[in-house]
Amino acid sequence: MSSLLQSSEQAIQVPSSSSMLLLRHRIKLVEELWESVLLSECGQELVTLLKKLRDLCSPEGQTTDLDKSTVVELIEKLDLNDAIRASRAFALYFQLMNIVEQHYEQREQQLARQATYKKSHTNDDQQNEPNTEQHHNSENSHPVGVKQLEKTWQGSDPTYQKAGTYQWLFPYLYQQNMPPAKIQRLLDNLDIRLVFTAHPTEIVRHTIRRKQRRISGILHQLDRAEEAYHAVGFSNSWEAETATEQLHEEIRLWWRTDELHQFKPTVLDEVDYTLHYFQEVLFDAIPELSLRLNQALETTFPHLRPPKNRFCYFGSWVGSDRDGNPSVTPQVTWQT
Repeated sequence: MSSLLQSSEQAIQVPSSSSMLLLRHRIKLVEELWESVLLSECGQELVTLLKKLRDLCSPEGQTTDLDKSTVVELIEKLDLNDAIRASRAFALYFQLMNIVEQHYEQREQQLARQATYKKSHTNDDQQNEPNTEQHHNSENSHPVGVKQLEKTWQGSDPTYQKAGTYQWLFPYLYQQNMPPAKIQRLLDNLDIRLVFTAHPTEIVRHTIRRKQRRISGILHQLDRAEEAYHAVGFSNSWEAETATEQLHEEIRLWWRTDELHQFKPTVLDEVDYTLHYFQEVLFDAIPELSLRLNQALETTFPHLRPPKNRFCYFGSWVGSDRDGNPSVTPQVTWQT
């Protein structure tokens, strides 16, 4: 089945490496399932229209001067229903691509962390504990895993070289000769406070969020199934076929779901949508964040104490911001 939009290499700017082959393969699969849903739900006419709009655009998504008028003419000829369907089709496509990209970026980061810690702990088993009395610039005073991490940075895999991760931070501080005592003081006084805000136009229905999470979960299932049957030399498996069918059905259900609210959200609705992130994201993410910090710290500075368990706090403006929302009254604030 041909892809409606640009090829994977054009649509997503990714390096040409073996690590990206799985991503390209999955993008192609999702594109084909998306097109199949549109064919069965809307017919060939809409598919042909989307193809024509695609062909009139450059790989960067910008029309040339010669094609702008043609694109405008095509869109102006659409009645309201067809224009809505075309807009929804492209919106669904880009949301699906975002899920796929995010899933495989997280997957690569997870594999990179596992490989780094595996190598560093293997190095730990092969070396004696360093002499902590020596200056940490000396050859024999490297903490466990630092040499291995430094070699990893110098490798060709850009995943390991990303700034802003704990794996990058602590070895970087070590290289900059940051005194361990100063790092310990910073860890002891670590106090992060994240404040939630909300706006009615930014609210996404719980139904859509659940579909997004289910699609991400199916991608995980598909990964595990394909890895399992490739490991034993099989070319296909019923688990992978089942996951693909589930993915197709989720895309179909998403297409049939109205993404817009049929009512004006209230302040209490905004509170409910904010609590969603605690229930579905933060309860799992915060313990993992703490675990990653502790592991990275132990790898580079094994003698330092990790921060206290409650170093990250949360607040919210939702239900109390009277400057930005005229519906917030004292009674509403009391309810929230």
